[in-house]
Amino acid sequence: MTTDDRFPFPVPYGWFSMGRTDELPADEVSPVRAFGQDLVLWRSGDDWHLSEAWCPHLGAHLGHGGRVSEGCLVCPFHEWSFDAAGTNIDIPYADKPNRKARLRRFPTMIRNRHLLAWYHPDAGVEPLWDIPEALPEDPVECGRFERRVGTAWQELAENAVDMSHFRSVHGLNRIAEIGELTIDGPRRRIRSAQSFNTARGEFEGQLDSNSFGPGLGVVRFTLLGEVTLISTTTPIEAGEVVVRFTMYHADGDETAAKIGVPFGAEIIRQLDQDIPIWEHKRYQPSPALAPSERPITEFRRWASQFYAGV
Repeated sequence: MTTDDRFPFPVPYGWFSMGRTDELPADEVSPVRAFGQDLVLWRSGDDWHLSEAWCPHLGAHLGHGGRVSEGCLVCPFHEWSFDAAGTNIDIPYADKPNRKARLRRFPTMIRNRHLLAWYHPDAGVEPLWDIPEALPEDPVECGRFERRVGTAWQELAENAVDMSHFRSVHGLNRIAEIGELTIDGPRRRIRSAQSFNTARGEFEGQLDSNSFGPGLGVVRFTLLGEVTLISTTTPIEAGEVVVRFTMYHADGDETAAKIGVPFGAEIIRQLDQDIPIWEHKRYQPSPALAPSERPITEFRRWASQFYAGV
């Protein structure tokens, strides 16, 4: 897997969003690009599958003209059929299938209203952890946005522990401190206090931030009410990602309903301020840090586990 010149690491492994469930393609078969690869997203009934795009027969792209028949993906070139496991099960003009002709499949599941796909550079490595359902009871969406950013996931995620930039870039009045930190394998949890700018002024809030590998985060913001942010970061290339933020509050939480939309606007404002910096910076492998910036080193140690063979 190639790397971007600015970032010395490849695409990480983990669970990554292929899109919110209400935004998935209407077509049964669609070409997609993720993990630095051409892929094909297809569905049979309510079941979604993600496979490599190139037919192992003679290399046709299954996402352009392919179709689904009897729960199988059918190549547009010679109509070879592949099941959800990637096994060739039918060749129309042969007495038996070709057992050596296999499509790589990427395990999928639906969590938190996203279709997630498992990626690891080694096709033989099955998912190493699960993703929990984390939406509030009877969730009401109060904001969503999507950005395509020319950076690596690690650069983007590191912002969460770079507390000083919240003042210099985003204009907050003080630098918050990282609170309680818990690391359990791919899961990383931070509970801390932070101030937020809103239309009603600056508020003190509590954060409960949970990362489940490099691809998905759940942040609960408690200000006057509670807002849950589902954030996903999907590598398209080694130096390009798609970021999706979706915010929810519980049905009946009238305070959260009032602050949810303006709070979401503040999150978008901050992200859009960060993007030009991300897209024009590089990874600094041995940064000259201030004493208060030790969380950056701790974050990088945690992030390093998601690069196979590095």
